[in-house]
Amino acid sequence: METRGFSDARRIAFSCLILMMPLSVFGAPKTDVIVFKNGDRLTGEVKSLERGRLRFNTDATGTIAIEWDDIASLESDQNIQVETEEGVRYLGHISRAEAESRTVVETQAGSVELESIHVVLMTPIEETGVSRLDGDVTAGYNFAKSNEIQQLHFGLDMHYRTETRIFSLEADATTSDSETSETNQRESLDLNYTRLLQDRWIMGGAVLLDRNDELGIDLRTSIAFGGGRIIRQSNSTNFALQGGLQLTRENTSGGTSAEDTIEAFGSLHWDWFRYDSPELDLSSELKVIPNLTESGRVRGEFDISLKWEVIEDLFWELSFYDSYDSDPVVLGAEKNDFGVNTSLGYDF
Repeated sequence: METRGFSDARRIAFSCLILMMPLSVFGAPKTDVIVFKNGDRLTGEVKSLERGRLRFNTDATGTIAIEWDDIASLESDQNIQVETEEGVRYLGHISRAEAESRTVVETQAGSVELESIHVVLMTPIEETGVSRLDGDVTAGYNFAKSNEIQQLHFGLDMHYRTETRIFSLEADATTSDSETSETNQRESLDLNYTRLLQDRWIMGGAVLLDRNDELGIDLRTSIAFGGGRIIRQSNSTNFALQGGLQLTRENTSGGTSAEDTIEAFGSLHWDWFRYDSPELDLSSELKVIPNLTESGRVRGEFDISLKWEVIEDLFWELSFYDSYDSDPVVLGAEKNDFGVNTSLGYDF
């Protein structure tokens, strides 16, 4: 497969994700009420609660993000799915609690009162289309005069969540060029599907596309299936473990025929976020991939990034990546490829 196919696949995957989402969005009546801990009130429409922030829409402000721990009580006539740190889900209307920092869900089985600090997710089930889409885009440029090195970086991260499913698209591209070496490209495209089960268990599949000139890979295509568990979820951190199997085909730059292998994988994902000023978001992932077809070969991926909000929805990002292959398929190729990127990004 030619390299051009990678770009075509990326465009196709992006188009497919957009087509899965209805274009029409019907908002609920703006009758939901927030009472803040300082006594102020705000009337509008609950959009979602995730990662410690309540997305709330009003006629005057549009959709804004409010820190969950600033809210004393919430009242909503919408049918909302509420999830706690333990992964327990409740479906019903939200009524005003008598005590501060409590959330009352009016389910068909009766009222359930929860401590708000333990509520980590809210999803109005009437919400459809792009109103459930969340993501960010980043772009960066680095230049060093001493050795004339230029580096361009682009990233895209999109998530679409329903009551029991998460669709995500992650794309990343880095191009490095200098007067003393050839242009190197590192690109990846991940299309993931996650099914949310009871007690924070998850399962799903993914299609993964990678290119890495430094490791001699023109295109690596993987189809993965697996499961895992969200070990911890709160309004400041997420920690998850996953594992499974994947079928992989590698097209190399050395002119050799494509190789088909079966691999296992295990991954650890940890996020920490804070929305007090300055807002910070630290995200990391470690993935270990032993090859079951070629005994002794192990690959690894490590990514960590820090996002710092500069002004509303505009952030600065510092990221580090490391790709490792104990036995590269191309003779003489490097075992490690690592780098640092700085970028400006925008949340949408």
